[in-house]
Amino acid sequence: MECYKCGAVLSDSDFCHKCGADVKLYKKILKSSDAYYNQGLSRAQERDLSGAAECLRQSVKLNKHNTQARNLLGLVYFEMGEAVAALSQWVISKNLQPEKNIADTYLNAIQKNAGRLDTINQTIKKYNQALNYAKQDSADLAIIQLKKVLTLNPNLVKGHQLLALLYMKNGEPEKAVKPLKKALAIDKCNPLTLKYMKEIRDQNEPPEKKGGQTKPAAERSSVSGDDVIIPKTNYRESNAGGITVLNVVIGIAIGAALMWFLVFPSKEKMLAEENNRKQLEISEQLEQKNSVITGLETEKKALEAEKQKLEADLDAYKGKDGVIAAYQEILNAVNAYLAEDYITAAQVLVAMDQTVIQTEAFAGVYTVMLQDAGTRAVNELYDDGYDAYAIGDYETSKELLNKAHEINPDHTGTLYYLGRSYQRLGDSETGRKYLQQIIDRFPNDHYYQYAKQYIDR
Repeated sequence: MECYKCGAVLSDSDFCHKCGADVKLYKKILKSSDAYYNQGLSRAQERDLSGAAECLRQSVKLNKHNTQARNLLGLVYFEMGEAVAALSQWVISKNLQPEKNIADTYLNAIQKNAGRLDTINQTIKKYNQALNYAKQDSADLAIIQLKKVLTLNPNLVKGHQLLALLYMKNGEPEKAVKPLKKALAIDKCNPLTLKYMKEIRDQNEPPEKKGGQTKPAAERSSVSGDDVIIPKTNYRESNAGGITVLNVVIGIAIGAALMWFLVFPSKEKMLAEENNRKQLEISEQLEQKNSVITGLETEKKALEAEKQKLEADLDAYKGKDGVIAAYQEILNAVNAYLAEDYITAAQVLVAMDQTVIQTEAFAGVYTVMLQDAGTRAVNELYDDGYDAYAIGDYETSKELLNKAHEINPDHTGTLYYLGRSYQRLGDSETGRKYLQQIIDRFPNDHYYQYAKQYIDR
C-alpha cells in the first residue's frame, strides 16, 4: 500500500513516515475496496453475477485504481452479455495501469477479431430495436428480433428477461419459463429474473380445493333380503311350431325397424359430426398457414430493412470514420489525457465523430474527457496566446488562439484577442469578424465594450 501524496510504502502507522500525511482514513477506504472485491469474487464464483457486479462497482467507486476489481467487473459484464460495458472497464483499467495488466489480453482478443466486434455492435442495435418494438406494442416483431439477438449473444441476460416479459404479456407464461431458466443459468440470483419466476409460479398455482359434498346415500329397498317374491305370469307353454316361426319373423322385423329408426340415424349423425370436425381442422390448418405466410412476409420485410441497415453499418465500419477508428481515437485521447497533454487530448476529441458509436458508456467517457480536457486546453492556449500578444508576437498569438477557438468557440477572451491579433497583422476584415461575434452573441460580457471600441480599427 502506497501513500497517496508521496507514493512511499506505508507501514502499520496511521501516518506516512516520509511526508507525514494522515493515512488512517485512506487505509480504511482501500481496505473497504479490497473487501468489496473479495466479496464480488466470491459471488462471481457462485454465478451470482448481478450481486458480484454490485460489489465490484462499490470497490472501484472507493478506489478507482483497483484494476483487479475493474478487470473482474469487465469479465462479469461480458459474461452477462454486456460487452460494451466490459470494454469500457478494460479500457479504463489499461490506462490506469498500462504495464502488466490482463485487460490488455482481453482488449487484444476482441480487437483482433473483427467479426466478434461486429457481432457485439449488431447485438446492441438489434436489442435496442427489439426494445423499441416492445414499447410500440409490436410484441411479435420484438420476439423475432430478440431470438436473433440471443442467437448472436446467448449470454445476454436482459435479452432473456425481455423475451420472457413479452411471453408473459401475451398470456404465454409456459413459454416464458425457458428464457428465464437460461437467464438463471447465467446469473442465478438476478432479482428481476427471480421476480418474473415468482409471478409465473403465482399464476400457475392451483386454486384452493373446495370442500366436496357427499353424495346422498342410495335408497334402500323396502323389501327384506329374506323375502322371496315370485312374480305372476300368464305364460303357457305351447306345442305349436308355427307360433315359434311367427315370433322369429316378428323379431327380425322389429330388429330391422330398430336399425332403420335408431341405428342408421345415429350412424348418419356420427358421420356428419366427423365430417364437420375434419372441415374445422382443415379450416384451422388453413388459418395457421395463412398466419405463418403473413408472419413470413412481415419477417421478410423486416429482414430486407435489416439488410439495408447492415450494409450501411458495414460501410460505417470501413474507412477512417468507422467504429474501430473511433475506439482507437478515444484510446489516443485517453493516453494524452493521462499524460496531461490536454491540448492533444482536446484536439483529438473535437476532431472525432462521437456519433459513430451510440452507447451510453462511450458517450459518458467522451463527454467527461471533453469537458475537463477542453477547459484545461483552452485555458493553456489562451494564456500562451495572450502572452504572445502582450509582447507583440501576433503571428504566434493568432496560431495559439485559433487552436483554442477550435476547441471552444464561445470563449470571449479568445475571440477578442484573436480578432485584435488579425487587426495587428493587417487583416482587418477577419479581425472584425471575431469582434462582431462578441457584439452579437455576448452583450453582457466585459469584452463587449472593448470589441465595440476596436471593431472599426
